[in-house]
Amino acid sequence: MGLPKQLQEDFLTDFKREPLMVARATCDLSGGTGLTWLACDGTTLVCYSHPSGGEFSRTDFCIAEASTLKITERDSRVIFQARFPEGEFELRLPADEIVSLTKLSVLHPSSESLENVPAPAVLTPNLVCGAAIYAMAQADGDQANAELDWVVARFGSLNTFRRGGAWVTRHGFAALLTEANAMLSLVQKEGLLFNLVDLGLADNAFSRIERARAEECRLAFGISEERYGGAFEALVARATLNVMVDETPSGPDWLPMNVLCACLLSVIRHRPEIYARRVKNLERRIDATDAINSGQTYLDQLEADGLLAMLPHMLNPAQRRCLVLNVLGEAYFQGAPVPEAGVFVQKLRETLGLPATEFEADVEIFRTLTERSLFRETVAASA
Repeated sequence: MGLPKQLQEDFLTDFKREPLMVARATCDLSGGTGLTWLACDGTTLVCYSHPSGGEFSRTDFCIAEASTLKITERDSRVIFQARFPEGEFELRLPADEIVSLTKLSVLHPSSESLENVPAPAVLTPNLVCGAAIYAMAQADGDQANAELDWVVARFGSLNTFRRGGAWVTRHGFAALLTEANAMLSLVQKEGLLFNLVDLGLADNAFSRIERARAEECRLAFGISEERYGGAFEALVARATLNVMVDETPSGPDWLPMNVLCACLLSVIRHRPEIYARRVKNLERRIDATDAINSGQTYLDQLEADGLLAMLPHMLNPAQRRCLVLNVLGEAYFQGAPVPEAGVFVQKLRETLGLPATEFEADVEIFRTLTERSLFRETVAASA
């Protein structure tokens, strides 16, 4: 089966080649009435969705960035589930499309058994980080979707995660810590430790075994309990989003979660190249789209300065702490914030009257958390 002529021409124009696979789903991309054509060039999954009574729309996804590609059979149908940084979907297909979907699934890094993934001969900071993250994700025997989303968001794909995973599976976590201790700078060691905690909190369930693994890393690296404790408190406070559920002192029209979303959108909007992904990440973290829509309304109506002016009258201390740490985490997500986001962060500190020393200590934690050398592949890493 091939694509309809119009879609085939569109595909050839962009990819300069015939698709490696084509499949047709009996629903649109949202799962509603309609159809969706899937085509792939080897690295990109192109979805041409056609809702009943509507027009075709196209959405592209990078296959390597998928945290889930799952094919199952149900009631004489094939169910294809996919999860990407930009969104997730579930499609229904005729049973005979399973052959085409299998071609697609083998292009995903996770399709190959880790036993068949060659362990890198030479470790780099990037691979050490991938290996440690893999060990942490496997610590409780279950890789949650939230954890895989975290990996893709940080590394860009599952490749480093799996290559590092192959090394630590063969050599063990203790051997990895020995290699890391000899290779990494102090900032890199702290960044690695903080990221183990951050990953452990991704599914809102930092288990006893995950805590033990983080403590093993802290002891191996010689990081003080005080330094670790400060970072741990900040990361836990950022992850404790349930404090944002209560109403604000200003009443039900100003829900703290909506205010949090408005502040995060104030930062995210200044990185248009990753805007859609970060909004989707936020939606998954809070498990709600209404709060994001309300936050956008606040921002549209008040602009950033008006929003900031309202904050001192809205939130209790725990809510302020959670909001500030989430804003810092977003602002420093890719390293140093862009200038506009940096201005917002400083205005936030001034508006809430946060002591400069304590605020800078929190900034340093998130600066260390996003130490770029841990997440950037090097030439040696591909050897």
